Amino acid sequence: MSDHMLWAEAIDKVKAGDNAKAYAFFGHPSMSTSIFAPRIDSAFLLTPAGEKLSLAMKKGDWLPGYGHMEYLFSDMMLYWPGDYLFCLVRTPGVYDMSWHGGESGLFLTRSFAKVIIHAEKDDPKAQDVQERQGTWDAGFPLEIIPEKPPYDAKAMETLKFRVKYLGQPIKANYYASYWAWDEKGDPRVQRGTTDEDGSFSVNLIRGGMWIIDASFTQEESGTLIAEDSHKFYKAGDVLEYKTIQVKTELTIWV
Repeated sequence: MSDHMLWAEAIDKVKAGDNAKAYAFFGHPSMSTSIFAPRIDSAFLLTPAGEKLSLAMKKGDWLPGYGHMEYLFSDMMLYWPGDYLFCLVRTPGVYDMSWHGGESGLFLTRSFAKVIIHAEKDDPKAQDVQERQGTWDAGFPLEIIPEKPPYDAKAMETLKFRVKYLGQPIKANYYASYWAWDEKGDPRVQRGTTDEDGSFSVNLIRGGMWIIDASFTQEESGTLIAEDSHKFYKAGDVLEYKTIQVKTELTIWV
């Protein structure tokens, strides 16, 4: 329960029939010491035909390039050609900006994350089961939909996106951050507010992993019972919030 973010990682292009690994992280990509295994309500793979396959996530404690850190992972079989979505739904948590010197006000966070994976045909003459191109909707309440396949994006290209809430365009806050930047303080992070129809553009100024984030806040009060102890509360405490922040992340490789 913090202001850390949830994000998913997976190779974005494979051959149909390949095995691949899916990863779930919680924290800040630019700081490996801040990364933890997220609490997950649901992890699943959407196939090109629209079938939803639950994934059993296991905990890891070491990754090359990161070192000692906690994360979740699962093996996936990408059997059919077409576009897959690896999707994560995080267990809701609470956060208060006053915990780190900001304005007081406890809010609930609901977080979602996905990666789009394209499985190419081994046989060019084979027929795809069902292309997902142009939709890439995971079924989350809040969705980021790219205008064109993000796995084909190139450095220095501008990519357009649209944000939807419950299937309808929504005006939301967004940011796009390269993995090595501090997404909260680096001036190179691209951030702003979408147009009324939920659209916005990102200039992918370098190759590598980008995290595209969209969020909005709604006035809705409620309570959450803490499942574990924290610096500012203990397990079993009833935590009252007055607003809900809904966040969704799309990870792309450029």
